Amino acid sequence: MKDIFKGVVFLGLFLVPFLTLYVENDFFFPYITGKNFAFRIIVEAVFASWIILALYDAEYRPRFSWLLTAFSAFILVMFAANLNAEHLNTAFWSNFERMDGYVTLLHLFVYFVVLGAVLKTPQAWSYFLHTSLVVAGFVALKGLSQLSGDTVRVDSTLGNAAYMAVYMLFHIFFLAYLFVQTKVTPYRIMYALLAVLFVFVLLQTGTRGTAIGIMVGALVSVGYTALFATRLKQVQKYAFGSLLLLLVGIGGFITARDTDYIQSTPALARIANIDLGNDLRIRSIIWGEAVEGVKERPLLGWGQGNFNYVFNAQYDPQLYAQEQWFDRTHNIVFDWLIAGGIIGFVSYLLIFVAIFYYLLVRPIIRLDDSFTVLERAVLLGLIMGYITHNLVVFDNIVSYIFFGTILALIHSRVAVPMPNIMSFKLPVPIIGQVVTPVVVVGLGLCIYFVNIPSILAAGDLINAFQTKDLPGRLAGFELALSRGSFAQQEIVEQFAQQAMGVAASADPAAEAVRAEFTTKAEAELLKMVAAKPGDARLHVFLASYYRTIGNLPQAQAQMVVARSLSPEKQAIILQQGAVELSLGKNEAARDFFKAAFLLDETNNEARSYYVASLFYTKETDAAKELIKTAPVGFSETLPTNDFIIAAVSYAMDYAYLAELYEARVLIPTDNVQLKSQNWASLSFAYYQLKQNDKSIDALARAAVAVPSFAVTAQCFSKNLKAGKVPQDGC
Repeated sequence: MKDIFKGVVFLGLFLVPFLTLYVENDFFFPYITGKNFAFRIIVEAVFASWIILALYDAEYRPRFSWLLTAFSAFILVMFAANLNAEHLNTAFWSNFERMDGYVTLLHLFVYFVVLGAVLKTPQAWSYFLHTSLVVAGFVALKGLSQLSGDTVRVDSTLGNAAYMAVYMLFHIFFLAYLFVQTKVTPYRIMYALLAVLFVFVLLQTGTRGTAIGIMVGALVSVGYTALFATRLKQVQKYAFGSLLLLLVGIGGFITARDTDYIQSTPALARIANIDLGNDLRIRSIIWGEAVEGVKERPLLGWGQGNFNYVFNAQYDPQLYAQEQWFDRTHNIVFDWLIAGGIIGFVSYLLIFVAIFYYLLVRPIIRLDDSFTVLERAVLLGLIMGYITHNLVVFDNIVSYIFFGTILALIHSRVAVPMPNIMSFKLPVPIIGQVVTPVVVVGLGLCIYFVNIPSILAAGDLINAFQTKDLPGRLAGFELALSRGSFAQQEIVEQFAQQAMGVAASADPAAEAVRAEFTTKAEAELLKMVAAKPGDARLHVFLASYYRTIGNLPQAQAQMVVARSLSPEKQAIILQQGAVELSLGKNEAARDFFKAAFLLDETNNEARSYYVASLFYTKETDAAKELIKTAPVGFSETLPTNDFIIAAVSYAMDYAYLAELYEARVLIPTDNVQLKSQNWASLSFAYYQLKQNDKSIDALARAAVAVPSFAVTAQCFSKNLKAGKVPQDGC
């Protein structure tokens, strides 16, 4: 019996590295959900089996280290922080896009505990790391294959270049760790060649933070070796040389950053063109918003995944061109400050304090043979590279797994037995007849309730998208909604978008299900708003839905609520103006568009809306002044802006309309109907100006530019010459 559970534990743990290869195309967010659900189920099965194994055999029981203590404290603090969250479901369960939250954190902790308890020998860890490296080799080769296509940034089986980059970073240091452990030359050659491949692939991800991270990690590793490998004189000499080579290499890359080769290689160009002042400007604004959020809830923060509330309330208008619904600060410090407050962040920081104690401090203050000096150098470099990466990105399931792996590795080498736990005994019959059935039943319930409804919903959602007939698609969404998954908001938003498409469709097939789609979508949106109060995104969704079905008063009301939750977000204010314009309230629309524009006058989208609204209120001089004072390039976009064209036409400023159409007809397009319409509109503008000669000339040019329009153009010209209305009889 013990051997069965031992086999399950080891099999499960050695399956974890293979999750990187798993892409579940039948699930919503295929690169995220499949890996996460599989990780959770494997960890749950491994944990249940480990409990029974540890009761049978004290050898596999947990041992003490300050790392285990720090991680345990962090788990407890974050439980309290998430209970205090603005939205509990998000804090504990997250959503399909992230699959983060406390549930993931708890599974990571369990993975760390079990891995650190059962892999205790260098040989066992060698097997595990080699297994992971074999998988990483396949992932890297898949990434290389993307370079032959149109891919600019390699993401392989991870679906995100930043996720791929940090995965490579971990495995580059795994190679270095194994390299310093072995004395077998062929192995060292193999490790070195793989490291070159992994570094190349990492650079091809174009992830700047990780590229800096690998450089920082390498400098830390060789620097530590140069300082502390005093008993290895030859190695120390090589370390000093390597440190010099690294510095020269970094300097050479910086010097050559403007060369044609680097600038013509997109991934390298991204790294070479780092401008800390400019690139960090947006991030620093977001971090400033996070600081304000921490001030509001300093002790335990807002809970995991709840940064969106802070982001919306503290929204800075300078972010108008960025993602409008940030849910992460893209900085590990501020992410945990927001999620857990000062207490949560300090508890997270203690994990690294424990790491540095075992790798850096303890070897200095007393004899410590837990690691060799070279192993410590590699591990310190890895940790510093990982921290550097996370200063501008955030964790995902893959980085969590391998961070947990490193923590388990360090813990397994430094941990000491706990006498009370080691001496605890249960009679074997009790373990077999009582504990085992209870644990197995508990495992089944855990797997079902933690995973199955959401797994089914993730599949239902994809099936709904793939169903061509509308009644079947509606049934698919209803099935996904009925599962009661943790990703209910994502399902509702996707369903609402489908309902809006059906409501706006002129397809006769949509008529039969239009009422069902719209009624159900409204009910689900209202239910979601009630379940998650204070989320501006949901109110915007609901307002967009009401606009689509023509219920403008309700759209107006929902946008007011959204604006109250995010007062300076131009995207919301512009939608308020659009609703007012649809209601025929041109002056009110102008005021909203003006308010959005004045928040940041570099926002050309807001400027164009404001310009259009001034035409709608017949303030043409003010509109043209706004165009005249615009940044370079703004006026060149106006001929393609249908909203501006419609507004100028509404204002009956035919001279300016003709000017816009003169530019518009010169813009290449394959749409013959649009070409014809543009030329006809140009001719009509001149006709309204009573400049028939120019109108006729425009028609002559149109006949040449659009041969299929020639007959109609000739008919228009004939009418104009006869003093008739151009389109009369044509």
